Amino acid sequence: MIETLVFDTEPLIAYLDDEPGSDIVEEWIDRVASGEVDGYISPVTKTEVLYVGSRIGFPTDAVRSSLERLEELGVDIYAPGECWETAAVLKEAHNMALGDAYALATADALEGTLLVGADDDFDEIDEGIERFRDEPA
Repeated sequence: MIETLVFDTEPLIAYLDDEPGSDIVEEWIDRVASGEVDGYISPVTKTEVLYVGSRIGFPTDAVRSSLERLEELGVDIYAPGECWETAAVLKEAHNMALGDAYALATADALEGTLLVGADDDFDEIDEGIERFRDEPA
């Protein structure tokens, strides 16, 4: 049973863009909003959502509003100062993107589960992740 869920960038972009699997992400957001699950996001992930969302054509203000709405629904921002060293170790050990390392380090610090998509940065990770889809959009 997942009690604490950390959102990676891919599921949030999938949700914003109504990509395959967005319904599963919406279910997780609903579980956070209902208080069934504690939800978190790394500020690095929040940064990625803003620039990736803008890059794929969403107006920056719309992405900001969506991120604010997630916070209103109960998705808390976890301070990067609490996990920066773990992020560095993960980045080095798994040769993953910095944002992915911070997301995973956030989940680790919270003893939670990281919601990811088909991102191959997580292929070597055996524990602590939940995939909402296995194929990229």
